Amino acid sequence: PLNYEKKKQYSLHISAENTHLDSRFTYLGSFKDDATLKITVGDVDEPPVFSMDYYIMEVYENAKVGTEVGAVTARDPDSKNSPV
Repeated sequence: PLNYEKKKQYSLHISAENTHLDSRFTYLGSFKDDATLKITVGDVDEPPVFSMDYYIMEVYENAKVGTEVGAVTARDPDSKNSPV
């Protein structure tokens, strides 16, 4: 799969040759050609990656406003494991 953060560009060298030559057209020159194809990978903004698949947090109904219920951690896959 393509990944902008790992490799931003690819280069392909392509050759094509007519293997069924018609002697009537040999005066036109070589029936072979080369080309270079450059592929630029576009960057997309990936969502954060959480440290766990799911979280279960409980809070009592009479908890005070502002009570911390829990915390989750995630990282941004677009940069070197930076925390979110």
